[in-house]
Amino acid sequence: MKKFISILSGFLLVFLAVAGFAQEAQMAQKAADNVSLPNGFYLILEEQADASALQKPAENEVIVTYTLDHLGVYDQPPRHFRVKTVPDVNFSSDAKAEVGDKNEGKTTLNIALGEGNAVEFQKFTAANIDRTVAIIIGGKVATAHKIRSEIVGGKIQITRCGDDACEKLYLWLKDSVEK
Repeated sequence: MKKFISILSGFLLVFLAVAGFAQEAQMAQKAADNVSLPNGFYLILEEQADASALQKPAENEVIVTYTLDHLGVYDQPPRHFRVKTVPDVNFSSDAKAEVGDKNEGKTTLNIALGEGNAVEFQKFTAANIDRTVAIIIGGKVATAHKIRSEIVGGKIQITRCGDDACEKLYLWLKDSVEK
């Protein structure tokens, strides 16, 4: 009986620890929902399908949720990211976006960063090849992509946009960044 109580107590302690951490993650998520993050590029420090599986954010970090709801896609599960509270690279006010060509039913979105950001973005991408970056616009994750190579000249192309996603991202960028 003593052994049973010890085992039960152990399970209870583990359960309380896990539940407490999950509650902390939920609180961090709620805090992130109340923080308006500046427009920019944020290196994803950690990604999980379940927000409670993320490490506890440091004081200068938040948990953000990425869904495709803003693009009219509701059947994809959310992704949760731990990012810093300030962007690694800001969008400058002279950044410009334009919808590119359609190829095989997919549209591209071309973004030209301002002169003030091009060199900073080049250094950022060179240092973070094969890592993922979240593009946050209007306080929300607009899109997330893997950095595949160093980007020189501040010109970015988001490819493989289907279902008018690039057009929607373009309007969101135009309304949120070019003001």
